[in-house]
Amino acid sequence: MPAFLEQPAYGPGGPDGNGWTRLTLGAHFDHRHQCGWRPTHHTSLFEALTGRQRWGGYERCPGDGPGACAACPVQHRRLTHDGGLDWPADTPLLLARVRPWPSTPDALFADQASGRSTLELSAWRGGPPVATTGWKEVLNTPGVQISWRWQDEESEAFWIVRNHSESDATAVLSEHDGERTRHELYSGRDGTRTAILTCDGACAHETYHLQQLAADLDGLADGAAPSDKVTVIPESLPGVPLISIIQDGAHSVLHLGRSRDYPASTVHINWESHEGELTATALVAHAVRLTAV
Repeated sequence: MPAFLEQPAYGPGGPDGNGWTRLTLGAHFDHRHQCGWRPTHHTSLFEALTGRQRWGGYERCPGDGPGACAACPVQHRRLTHDGGLDWPADTPLLLARVRPWPSTPDALFADQASGRSTLELSAWRGGPPVATTGWKEVLNTPGVQISWRWQDEESEAFWIVRNHSESDATAVLSEHDGERTRHELYSGRDGTRTAILTCDGACAHETYHLQQLAADLDGLADGAAPSDKVTVIPESLPGVPLISIIQDGAHSVLHLGRSRDYPASTVHINWESHEGELTATALVAHAVRLTAV
């Protein structure tokens, strides 16, 4: 993964290759090398999470240039996942809203706040923020994925979903029967069955997606009584393309459109251990994982 992002070399030929025809102040600036572990917006965060960093969209390199990354504390924190989010224990999913920094008063030329922002995190339905953080803190959090971003009347926003560290302990039993595939999800804690998923046609998910869902439900398999509260889930979620959700008590239906990786599919989900807001959160987190960038 590229960590040191060297500033592109100055091209005396100009944009058209025939030389510059106007004044440039480029000679009056120092080298602005960037650090691939210090993203400043959604696109560069995605690049850093997937190892595709390139110059532009990152904070300046705080070190001594090429060859200094091995001893750099920024890289050390990234590789050891130090300085990540203090993730709330009761949810696998957070809503992140981008809050631009206010302009610096009387900044005449290069405002340090320009293009900078923080992230305001809240529960997936919104509400009071549970934390305020930065882009590199999200990057340094182990096992996170991000959704596509969207812009609404309030701000730019996207989902952050956490992969469960104990998902490998869960069990998923699958059986193919003609044009349907049945998946039974079992708790890794006590072996309790928590949900049954039936895919009409081809499956539009991987086994690890179901293991993550089973792990999210694992906390509900310790004897919690079903809830009579009616939980409303939007039919479509921003930042989650190609998926529509129908919720009817203890039964849910996901309609997944054809994508680059999967054919169209319809998934029927019967929740066995619980229903209500906790199950709704697990379902939405599952949908976000299926379409995470």
